[in-house]
Amino acid sequence: MVTEIEISNEEVKQLEKTAKIINMDGEVCPYPQIVAREQIQKIENDVIIIETDHVMATKAVPQSVIEYISKYSVWKSGSGQYKIVLWKK
Repeated sequence: MVTEIEISNEEVKQLEKTAKIINMDGEVCPYPQIVAREQIQKIENDVIIIETDHVMATKAVPQSVIEYISKYSVWKSGSGQYKIVLWKK
């Protein structure tokens, strides 16, 4: 079972140094899910970070890649920005 974990701002910054980062600001569902699904299958490193301003994507993206990930986290800023962190299995 894949569960959402808590993540701090510092942890996100550390992960950003090696993760594949995809900016999806301004994009709405289902496009973020499609891109996440395509990219998680392509990566060789183990983390993808999806940057988005679409709150629905914070639930839809992890669900769309559930069979490829071991865990995920959603970091929320105070200004409506989100970072969905996906750890590939």
